[in-house]
Amino acid sequence: MYGFVKTFRIALILSFILGIIYLFAKFLLIPILIFALVMKLFGYFKFKKVTKKNSSHQSNNSNNENKIIDAEYEDVD
Repeated sequence: MYGFVKTFRIALILSFILGIIYLFAKFLLIPILIFALVMKLFGYFKFKKVTKKNSSHQSNNSNNENKIIDAEYEDVD
């Protein structure tokens, strides 16, 4: 009798673990695989970072300071 209970308990534990794995595979495995394939596809293309020259950045900074408009705002009741 104890052997039957032990076998039933092991079968119940294994079915629970396999059920969790099934739910994971059903809802997450396919999107994870698609994401990995898309990232691998993007890895084939080399994207370069756009950089600005320092001299143009400093001149733009001084021009931006002159373009700031000060204004006062009141809360609407």
